[in-house]
Amino acid sequence: SDNQLFDMLADPTQASDISAEQPAIAAEMIAAKNDWLATVYSELPETDERTFPIGHPDFTYTQIPARDGVGHGNIVRSNKSPNDSYYTNWISTEDSITWDAEVVEDGEFEVEIYYTAAKEAVGAEIALSFGDSVITHTVTQEYDPPLIGTYQERTVRPNSYVKDWRAYNMGTISLKKGEGKLILSALELPNDQGIDFRLIMLKRK
Repeated sequence: SDNQLFDMLADPTQASDISAEQPAIAAEMIAAKNDWLATVYSELPETDERTFPIGHPDFTYTQIPARDGVGHGNIVRSNKSPNDSYYTNWISTEDSITWDAEVVEDGEFEVEIYYTAAKEAVGAEIALSFGDSVITHTVTQEYDPPLIGTYQERTVRPNSYVKDWRAYNMGTISLKKGEGKLILSALELPNDQGIDFRLIMLKRK
């Protein structure tokens, strides 16, 4: 309505409380919220213990992004918001990234890992493991592109910037059906510098 349009123009951030001016609408919204709390929120678990599914037989590819991982040690997200974030500040062999995962069906999977590497990260040896299965990869070349869009911004954005990630083949890993920790770790960091990590892609063979 015209009144609603005027309200949006006068208060675009909706910072003013107008519930006293619109008591019927306010009561309807409060009732809807209370209904949601009683019928939806009340059924949600306090802790989400679902595993990250890997290798469903109906799908060739499984994406395992930084978004769903947990950083340990010095590793931090590029931003507090997980979506589109990546992991950085990998400076110790005690650092790692893990996923609570579940392999849906046994299989052999080609592994691609998307990362960037500063000059100091060349020579780093990283490993991907699940249960008794382990594959390793050595960083052999520098690839350290700038963040996209930072020079055009007038202010720092609250969400993560992105980079031009490059995919590297880690080889083939054999995964057995079941739950466990998928672990990305560093076996060697000659210059105390690891990769910036974005994504693992599994392809069922």
